[in-house]
Amino acid sequence: MTTLKRVLIVDESADSRDVLRTLLERRGATTLEARRPEQALVVADAFCPHLIVLDAESDHSACGAATNRLREAARRMDAPIVILGTVRDMGGGPSSGQFVPKPYQYGQLIRKIDDLLAAA
Repeated sequence: MTTLKRVLIVDESADSRDVLRTLLERRGATTLEARRPEQALVVADAFCPHLIVLDAESDHSACGAATNRLREAARRMDAPIVILGTVRDMGGGPSSGQFVPKPYQYGQLIRKIDDLLAAA
């Protein structure tokens, strides 16, 4: 992974954010964090991440509206988005990036992130 790539991690679980942050920072990425998609929009606008990792279960807005706004922001920034969740969490599916079904293995997730960052 090229150094100084910014990855925004959006997950309600502090433990999940910690694990993913540690794995990504060991690979040379700079990580940004948010608990919910609404917070992630503010962080994304301020720091323009190269990639967003979103746990779909962290969106408690009506009909996934916050996730849809985050997807649109990612599209504007030309940043792929990796959505973690179940098929029922997906609604219209990811428009940019990849869907990773739960439960997932961190190794597989990190490889997918590496591939997307290398292509960005």
